[in-house]
Amino acid sequence: MPQPAAALRGIHRIALAALLMPLVGHTAMAAEVSVIAGDRIEVQGREIHLWGVRTPEADALCYGNGQGEPCARVSRRLLEALIGKDEVICIVKDGRPGKPVSAQCSVEGADLGQLMIISGWATDDRAESAGFYELQEQAARTERVGMWKYR
Repeated sequence: MPQPAAALRGIHRIALAALLMPLVGHTAMAAEVSVIAGDRIEVQGREIHLWGVRTPEADALCYGNGQGEPCARVSRRLLEALIGKDEVICIVKDGRPGKPVSAQCSVEGADLGQLMIISGWATDDRAESAGFYELQEQAARTERVGMWKYR
């Protein structure tokens, strides 16, 4: 028989799942998706953080053609390009109250977080993902792609 605290946690999960039900496995047309940052999108008015992904700080500069540009801006443009006009599918991983929903999102079966990290414009957020994207980040660093070519 489950302990009372465990039972309450289960009820909380059910209530939370009901609250987030429109997002679980949610498919949205690109017209309904707005890119906020390289690691955040908005789907039907709800902010979603790409699970396990961190993008460069706003003040970090990347240099191309001899001119500095905020790496965060480049990261955002890449996510916009990856999504394009395709459908986005997000699977909610964490939906704690008071925090943006954290979800693993994909386009045409490709994990957007993984694509951002492989391209070198995001890093693995180990605190959230427990190193899920660690190998992809190491490969991007080794190949010196994206922001890594400037560091």
